[in-house]
Amino acid sequence: MTEAEGCRVFVVEDEFLVALQIEDDLIAAGYVVVGPFTTLQGSIDASREQNFEIATLDLNLRGEFVYPLVDELLARGVPVLLLTGYTASDLPERFRALPRLAKPFNGPELIRKVESLLAAK
Repeated sequence: MTEAEGCRVFVVEDEFLVALQIEDDLIAAGYVVVGPFTTLQGSIDASREQNFEIATLDLNLRGEFVYPLVDELLARGVPVLLLTGYTASDLPERFRALPRLAKPFNGPELIRKVESLLAAK
C-alpha cells in the first residue's frame, strides 16, 4: 500500500475546471478526494463533518479569503497546502511558512506537494 492509498484529501477550490483537475490528479495518484468545496462557509461546515488527513485550499474563494478555515484546520493539527497565485509576502505572517503551490500548477507538481505534506505528517 502506498502512502496515497486511502489518504483522504480535503479540497477547496472555487474554479470549476481547476477543481476537476485537482480531483482527477489526486484520484489518479490513489488519494480519496473529500470535496471539492467552493465557498468559505461550506468548506468550514464540511471540514467539521468530514474525516480527512490533509487539506489543499484555494486561498481566495470569489474574493473571500479562507483564513478562518486555515486557522481552524491548523488548530486541529491538519496539514494544509495553500493553492494560490499570492506570494508568501502577500500572506498574513502566520501563514507564510505554510506549504504553498503557485497557480497555475500541473498535476505532478500537486502530487509532489501533497506527498511531501503527507510524509511530513
